Amino acid sequence: MKNNGENCIVFFKEQGQSGNDYGLKDEDFVLIIMTDFQKEMITKYGKDKICIDGTHGLNSYDFNLYSVLVVDEHKNGIPVAFCFSNKSSEDVFRIYFSAIKNAVGIIETTTFMTDDAPAFYNAWSYVMGTVKNVLLCAWHVTRNWHQNLNKIKNPEKRKIVNKAFIKGSERGTMFRNIF
Repeated sequence: MKNNGENCIVFFKEQGQSGNDYGLKDEDFVLIIMTDFQKEMITKYGKDKICIDGTHGLNSYDFNLYSVLVVDEHKNGIPVAFCFSNKSSEDVFRIYFSAIKNAVGIIETTTFMTDDAPAFYNAWSYVMGTVKNVLLCAWHVTRNWHQNLNKIKNPEKRKIVNKAFIKGSERGTMFRNIF
């Protein structure tokens, strides 16, 4: 990364450092990164949609990556903040969203999209306030659907239930229209 004098680290707590001030343990690691460009993008597009995604087990240290994204006028996702941590909890997400709030102020978004982990939205609403529309990521919904569909032992019933899901999701235009 080219160093233009910008400090893109908005929060850092290394392992071995006391984390009592933040509700973290000494062994917890949290690194939150947000560039000036990302600050501009969340300020510009964050009022419409905020999307959160987590990627788990990135390395041998079992660190996770949490990304906050916004959607521009061309429906492209733009990452606006990154959080690396060895802990996945509402406390870490509160620290993450508080770091964003400290960098750019409160983001009053209309739509919040995440996976089915309630900790993301609970932390967001605690820090930034409640959101009118809370959506589950279509990819996670579909993945969970297929994982649980196999619990139906009778193949004929499974086929009927799957058709009903597909037909119901085709009628629901919210996902198609919102992005």
